[in-house]
Amino acid sequence: MMKYLFLSLLTLFLAIAIGSVISEDPGYMFLSISGWKIETSAVLFFIILFLVFILVYFFVRSLVRVWQLPKDIRIWKTHKKQYLSEKYITEGLVNMTEGNWKEAENKFCKAASNSKNPYIIYLYAARAAQEINALKKRDEYLRLAHTYNPNDSLTIGLTQAELQLNQRQTVQALATLNNLHEKWPEQIRIKKLLLEIYTLLKDWQSIIELLCVIEKKNLYSDDVIEDKKINAYVGLLKDAGISGDRKKLNKLWEEIPRKLKRKHLLFEVYISERLKFEDTIDCEALLKDAIKRQWDRKLVRLYGLVVAQDPDKQLQTAESWLSSYSHDPALLLTIGRICVRNSLWSKAKEYLQKSIDIQESSDVFFQFANLYQQQGDYKQAAIYYEKGLTLISEEK
Repeated sequence: MMKYLFLSLLTLFLAIAIGSVISEDPGYMFLSISGWKIETSAVLFFIILFLVFILVYFFVRSLVRVWQLPKDIRIWKTHKKQYLSEKYITEGLVNMTEGNWKEAENKFCKAASNSKNPYIIYLYAARAAQEINALKKRDEYLRLAHTYNPNDSLTIGLTQAELQLNQRQTVQALATLNNLHEKWPEQIRIKKLLLEIYTLLKDWQSIIELLCVIEKKNLYSDDVIEDKKINAYVGLLKDAGISGDRKKLNKLWEEIPRKLKRKHLLFEVYISERLKFEDTIDCEALLKDAIKRQWDRKLVRLYGLVVAQDPDKQLQTAESWLSSYSHDPALLLTIGRICVRNSLWSKAKEYLQKSIDIQESSDVFFQFANLYQQQGDYKQAAIYYEKGLTLISEEK
């Protein structure tokens, strides 16, 4: 503000000074050009010269503006497109947050049409399209994203695999991730998605192999790694049991790390699968040691299913646990089972009844039915079979 005031005062001062000079002596100008003679006062000459200069200046400026007009229009259009792109992206993200997937897809498409590099926007559009189950559109958006930025195939491929996995397109997702894994074998996100797919496909061996790599990268905590390994080994043990190959089952058990073998879940699954085969005498000693380390009802139940080499000693071992767990229904059922196997009918009935009095169980009812069936009392056996089936249906 002070600057303009100073210039105005300076201009006014010069005008006054020039006016004073002109009033005393206006001056005289004489020009002769090719026979033409011009006579005028100096004041008028300089006024005309100034006006000509102004006209020439504005004429040149106008020509420059006209010359730059196409460029200015292009810049204006670019800025407008950028503004519209940002506006539609914002609206699309808001719609995604609110769950308006169809509207979000439309906004992202509009944003992409106004963007110079729309491949990220097409990835958002693909996510929105999947939410409305428009899988063909989803794949088309992914293709467009790759077309606009073929150098970022990792980001696009990960998005594609994630969307396929969310849609339970496991085979397609696995193919996508295997292709990415060949190009980027150290990429963390690829490994995590592969782990999810192997879990869905129950490819337990691949999970174990991948976990060994992931463990070195510290992608998960030790507890999470251990849980995932246990689940994978459980799957492998069950598959070995289903295959009917006892050697395969035992070999697998030997390969499991000693630290994991002490986990009761793994041990329980191994013994359960072993009991599908003949000659399970060694299982009695294994179970006894495990139960001694830590009381576990599931292992106690399995102890009653094992046919031991010395049934009397097995019964003594089970009854010795009564001193600490006399009201454990699983232990009472186990002792009842062993008694039935040893034809100790009265003793078996006593333990089985105590188990039922504490907690009704379909296993106890079926064991009672087995007892009466072996005694030839098929009527009572049928009654207890029916009780067991009724209890199962009620539990469901």
